Amino acid sequence: MRVPLSIGIGKRTLDLLGDATGGVIENPFDKVLYWLIAPGAAVAWDMSRLPSIDVWGATAYIEVPPAARTTGPGVHWRVPLRYDRYLTDPVALLAALRTATREALGPREEAHR
Repeated sequence: MRVPLSIGIGKRTLDLLGDATGGVIENPFDKVLYWLIAPGAAVAWDMSRLPSIDVWGATAYIEVPPAARTTGPGVHWRVPLRYDRYLTDPVALLAALRTATREALGPREEAHR
């Protein structure tokens, strides 16, 4: 799941998920965060309500930093992997993304519902 930092959705999603998030990779050059979810977990999501957010499949290539790299410069773990949780629950992530998108983009998104 590729989420932009530039319009505030990525940071707000992190805040909303809190300790419920799995590992999150930050690419400061592209200004995005990547959440890891199980392959196929977002197949049925209506992405038209989540502009600027991309679901990447199991065959996508992203730069994965070493586990110990938790600060920049460069690609690093914004939320480090934990032995007991590396994937984020897709239901919780979708709810947080919807809230963060609505807050960042305002009422115009609500009008489409």
